Formats: sequence, structure tokens, C-alpha cells
Amino acid sequence: MQHPLHRSMSRPGMAGVLGLVITASASAQTDSTTALDRQVDEAFRLVQQQPQDLAQWSRYAQLLIRSGNYEGGVAALERLLLEPNPSPELRVEIALLYFRLASYDMAESMVRQALADDRLQGDKRAVAEALLVNTTQRNKRSQIGGSASFGYRHQSNPTYRSDRDQVLSGGVLGPLAADQRPASDNDFNVGLRLQHQYDLERQNSAAIVSTLGAYVVDYRHTSGRDIQATPTKPYDLQVLDFSTGLQFKPSPAKLPGLTLRPHVLLSDVVAQGHQFLRNAGLGVDMLWRLNERTLIELGANGQHRDFASRADVTDAALLDGRLWSLRARVARETAPGQELAGEYVLRHNSTARDYYDYTSHEVRVTYSIIYASPFKDSSYWTTALWVGALRRNYGGPDPAVIATDTRHDREWRLGVNQIVRITPVWNVVLTAEHARNQATLPNFRYKNTSVSASVLRTF
Repeated sequence: MQHPLHRSMSRPGMAGVLGLVITASASAQTDSTTALDRQVDEAFRLVQQQPQDLAQWSRYAQLLIRSGNYEGGVAALERLLLEPNPSPELRVEIALLYFRLASYDMAESMVRQALADDRLQGDKRAVAEALLVNTTQRNKRSQIGGSASFGYRHQSNPTYRSDRDQVLSGGVLGPLAADQRPASDNDFNVGLRLQHQYDLERQNSAAIVSTLGAYVVDYRHTSGRDIQATPTKPYDLQVLDFSTGLQFKPSPAKLPGLTLRPHVLLSDVVAQGHQFLRNAGLGVDMLWRLNERTLIELGANGQHRDFASRADVTDAALLDGRLWSLRARVARETAPGQELAGEYVLRHNSTARDYYDYTSHEVRVTYSIIYASPFKDSSYWTTALWVGALRRNYGGPDPAVIATDTRHDREWRLGVNQIVRITPVWNVVLTAEHARNQATLPNFRYKNTSVSASVLRTF
């Protein structure tokens, strides 16, 4: 029989395409994982033989943490607290693990004890103070947090215009107008995202969770509030979105890692200072933490879309309809500080005309790694790489383009994201992405490369 600190981390739960992505990564690391398991077994044998050897307990705890068994790592490290006058840095390490396990009460208690010890100094004390602020906030009945950003972005084709010399009009190929060819532009953008959680203090962890987002984009070559039937420049945009719903654990005893959140959602888009689109709908989010290293997220929603009547929105009433979405994401920590995630998104848009209707399937794989800053102690950077593919099929041919062929899109995306942590709350975010759409109709074949830099403040 295994010791309770030495429990297995392999559990079922991977399924479908996303499961294959994660399983492939796990298979590639079989040899290293097996070697680590052997080290954990050997360390466990040694602590049984020499239970008073603190060095053996420390090594055993670190191996458990490396293997992803954070609960076991906490228990092993807490064994070291039984010794006289334990190091306050040990309490900080345990507090960080409790925070990782979402045991915020235990994390706050442990970090307060560490800060009360005058031996905790320098970078370790700074980490503990930042952790205390975070855990104290999370332990309040009414909690609010979020982020604000300010950035600058360059895009080679922000309006996603066709990159072909000739396009179709009524089934006839003709030259693309000069003012409709791809043109680069730069923009300043400001974003704000807030989340408020009100704990109802129920046994099922019920809370009312609300989110608010605001985003403003100001393009360099766009000015004023004029609207043209055939726009030649990208739109300045103002976007608001809001959602609120009841978050709870449907089975806290049997499935403590499962959380549901049915909610209502609203959004509003203003382009060039005029109303463009309103959405309203219902959705449900599911978050299921299978273990300390594996997280599954599912989300589904249906929204009614209401386009404003304006010169540049042809047949606005025919565009109105419903957009149904399904999103699934599996994230697996392949090693400490390294994560592989696979995501699938299904969308179905229903309107008054079949050539506006579409169904899309999108997949994305992201690999991210957190590592120590090469320039500053106690600071960390994050690098993420992703590749994605999208297939979008429309319901029928558009006579204005060609009456015999239906549009089908095949879009690819490749990107990299770099987060440079300046302080615990200030970050610099650098992003580059290339997108290419290989549509069946020349009117919709495009490519766009974007690079951006922004400053992100979390609170």
C-alpha cells in the first residue's frame, strides 16, 4: 500500500482531439517521468528508514513537487516545521504551494507566520508581502480584481483586405480597386478588465461572479466620425462587455475540482463613434481541475446579434440573428513552470440569408514556459508560442460575389507572446502574430502580420 504522500498523479479524463494533444506531449516525456517516479520511490524509502533525517524529507518534498504532487509536497514540507525554530523561508514555500492549491486561508496563515519572523529578509520577504496581499484579497467575502493595459500595435493589413490583384463581382473577375488593397496601420489601445466575486458562504462555494471589460482602439490614419458605404480605413472601436452569474460546485464532496457558472452576457460595439453591434445572451462555463497538473475548461453560450442600420452595414436586418459558441480547453502542466494547452472552438452563426450563415471549427495549441528573469533576481518571465487553424463554411453562395460558388475559409495563425515582469503588478507584454486565410474565393484571401507592445497592470 502506498503512503498517502506518495499518491499517483495519472488519472483518466482526456478525450477527443484535445486529449490527443496532451497525451502526445505526455508520451514524449515518458522516460523522464519514469525516472522521476523512481527517484520519488527511492526518496520515500529513505524517509521511512530515517524519519529523523531532515535532509531526506526536504529532498522527498522537492521530488514530489517536481512530479506535480503538490499536496504531498505540502505534507512533506510541513514535517520539517515540527523541528525547533524552522526557517521562515520554509513557511513561504509552503504558503506558495497552498496558494497553488487554492487553499487561500492556509496560505494566508502560513505567510503571516513567516512575515512575523525577523529572519525573513530581502527578496523572500518581498515575495511573502506580495503573497499576503493576494491571499488577503482572495479571502474577503467581496473581492474585486483585474487588469488594465495600454499598448501600441502595428498591423500590415488591419482590415483583412484581399491580397489578390483580381476579385469577383457578380461572378466576373475584375481588378481590385486601389483604395481596397491591403494597407498597414498603427493603433493605440487601452483595455480594462474587472472581476467581482461575492461569496455567498455556502457549503458548495457559491458566489456571484461578475465581469466587466472595456477596450478602446484608436488608429493613426483614422479620424472623425464619418461613415462611408465602402470603408477604406480601419475603424476606431469602443467595446464593452459584461457578464454575471452564480458560480458554484455542484458536487463539492465527490467532485471538489468541478465548478459551474451559468450566466447572462451583454456586449456593445461602437465603430467610428456610431452604434455598430449589440449582443445579449446566456451561457454556462465549466471548470474542472482533475488534479494539480490538469485543468479542463468548457464554455457554451448563445447570443442574439443586433446590427445597427448604417451606411457601411449592408442589409443590417438580414445580418441580425443568433451566434452559438462552444469552447473546450485542456491544459496540462508538463513540468514545473511549463504548460501545454489545446483548445477547440465551434461557432454557428444563423441569420436571415444563407450566405451570411456559417459554421466554423477552430483548434489551437499553446506551449508556455515560466522562467527566472536573466536580469533580476526573484522576477519571472513567461514565453508562450501558439499555432492555430480555422475552417469556416458558409451556408450558400453570395450572388453579389458569385452565384455558383459558396465561400469556404481556411485560416492559419502563428504567434508568440513574451511577458516581462517588472514588479509583482507591472508587466511589459510583447506579442507577434501572423494570420493567413486561404479562402476558396479570391475576395476573402488575406494575410496580416501584427506586432504589439503594451504595459499591463494587475490588481
